[in-house]
Formats: sequence, structure tokens, C-alpha cells
Amino acid sequence: MSSYRTDNRDRLIKLIDQISVDKQPEGWTHVASIAVGGLLSVGFSQQGAYLLVVSSSGRSVIYCKTGEKVERDYEEYAELSDLGLHCRGIGVIADEVISLCGINGGGLPLTNRAGEGLEVVSPEWPESHLILCKPFKSALIPGHQPDCKIIYTDHLRAYGFSWCGNYIVAACGSDLDIWSREAEL
Repeated sequence: MSSYRTDNRDRLIKLIDQISVDKQPEGWTHVASIAVGGLLSVGFSQQGAYLLVVSSSGRSVIYCKTGEKVERDYEEYAELSDLGLHCRGIGVIADEVISLCGINGGGLPLTNRAGEGLEVVSPEWPESHLILCKPFKSALIPGHQPDCKIIYTDHLRAYGFSWCGNYIVAACGSDLDIWSREAEL
């Protein structure tokens, strides 16, 4: 590796090392950690505070304000689009097609209307850090580190804000975590 690349990598790792770990960052509440065996993907409803979880053993709907599982089915790969990037909801969100993020790709919003952002860094790949940054801050810009918090570290499969910006999900292949914004947007 060239000296420039090595120097730049070392510089970025030093910036990341200045960011503290905080599962309860200012303005947010960690709602739940939920075990989900064979997690494939997740997606937020655009009609309410619900998260659709798709796993190898079916679908669940989580109410994001409490972390409570409010719906469950056991149909393997039921209602998934060909590429696995959309899925029909169940129960309270049965009339909605949900955009997914997970093992097949896809994506969720990485910013919200308040200007907060989510960034992923992987200095110890394959493990990644999910970083929540205050409005208009970035984990890799010198001086912004005090305004950023590492909220999740694992082999990230899916992450993002809800469409309203009041919830965050982070998921790996076996579990997920949900956060709720204390002052809704």
C-alpha cells in the first residue's frame, strides 16, 4: 500500500477512535433489542410507526414505539418481490408494499428532516460501526466527532431511519435494535 493510502487510513481511524459509543444518544431512546433468527431484511411502514421484519421463517411487524411484536406469519419468503427489495405487509400494514433493506440490497433513509445522519464505518471489517451524527455533522470530518455517537456495532445487514425520521433500525443476521426520537419531527 502506498504511503499516502496508509497515512490516510491511519488518519481516518484516528478520527473514528475519537467517537464515543452511546446506545442512548442525546435526543434518542433505545427502544429494544430483538432476536430474529435468519433475518433477511427490514423495512418501515410509511403509514405508521411499524417495522416489517422478513426472516427465513416468515414476517413480523414491530411497533417501533414499544418494540412489541404486533403481527406474525410463518410463510417462508411470502409476498417478496423477485429481487427481495419489496414485500407486502401483514396485519396492521397488510395494505402496504414495504421497501426493504437487507441481504439483497435496498436501502432506507440515511438522514431525517432534522438533519441528523447515519454513517457506517468499518475499520475492523467485517464488523461495522453505525454512527448517528447530529445535524449536518459527519464522523469523518475533523472536529465533528463530539457530535457523533457509535450506536451499534456488528456485522450490519440493514440500517436506516424510518420515513418520518423518528425511528432508527440497525440489524444483523440474528437480531435488530430500534431507537425512537424523543421529540418527534
